Amino acid sequence: MKITYDKITGDYQYPLSKKDVGEIKKVVDGKYLSQIFSIKFGCNTKTTQEGRIVKRGDSYDIKINFCLNDHRSLLLSDDKKHVGQIKSYGGVIDFGKRHICWDLTKAKDYAFYLLLHEISHIAYCDEQMGGIFIGKRTSHQEEQWCDNMATKLLLELHKLQGEN
Repeated sequence: MKITYDKITGDYQYPLSKKDVGEIKKVVDGKYLSQIFSIKFGCNTKTTQEGRIVKRGDSYDIKINFCLNDHRSLLLSDDKKHVGQIKSYGGVIDFGKRHICWDLTKAKDYAFYLLLHEISHIAYCDEQMGGIFIGKRTSHQEEQWCDNMATKLLLELHKLQGEN
């Protein structure tokens, strides 16, 4: 799997390194990882999506748009679910300035969650849809399933990292 990062200026940073991304191998089934062609990290300054997955033939490309500028990221939506997720991962929202303040460790957890959520779409496709990937306009049921799986995998990852 190819892991790349969009170029950013010195005042921006990505919470996850390539080494961090490698940690997901501890908790994600290899049959799903083998289907990922690329994971690309970018900033969320010019998008409304923090995560996206696209199927290309038999493989998937994942894009995670999440980086920090002085420990802040942009608030992309006032949606109750989105705001709840941000807060559950420790982000402190300033609605007036439309940004989220992060402790780096909490931002890392949120970035892991975003990545694991997108990978969960591969598992959902395999386990729930007979291998048929719908892509755009996923159902509420699929999103909830992926949220739950990503949360479960992140908890497993924390447990394993705590044992080292």
